[in-house]
Amino acid sequence: MSEKGNLQENVKEQFRQYLIANGLRQTKERFAILNAIYETEGVFTIEDLQHIMQVYRFHVSTNTLYLTTQLLVQANLLIRHPFSSSAATFERIADDRPRSYQICSHCHHITRIKSKELAASLETYHPRSFAVSHRIVYVYGTCTSCQRQMRKLLKLAESQQK
Repeated sequence: MSEKGNLQENVKEQFRQYLIANGLRQTKERFAILNAIYETEGVFTIEDLQHIMQVYRFHVSTNTLYLTTQLLVQANLLIRHPFSSSAATFERIADDRPRSYQICSHCHHITRIKSKELAASLETYHPRSFAVSHRIVYVYGTCTSCQRQMRKLLKLAESQQK
């Protein structure tokens, strides 16, 4: 079995155990959503997930998507990012490798930071009396596009004052 196949089987079993432990039903919709999520790389919204389910020709309601993603977050198989955009943004937790993102505070554009130094630093952080499940860093600031736009607006305002 491939590494991807092993991962999906492990995740299915982890979710199955979570549902059993909490007295919840094991529905085909929940497992179809789980499969769709673990076929997806990177961050996604509920709308993205709904589109993926349509591509798989598996109809589920938006409410089912929200409820299932909430269960997957509680089962520690999915993370809900606290990005400041209006749509809830999720990412699967496929492994324990650190993740880092830079988020523009103006346009809310999200970019993955690919820094070996930052990842190494996060991997070596082991707090006492605390079991780390995953490591994520969020860096907020202003992207170059928004900086450029802000400089143009500032120049325009200065020229109008003269």
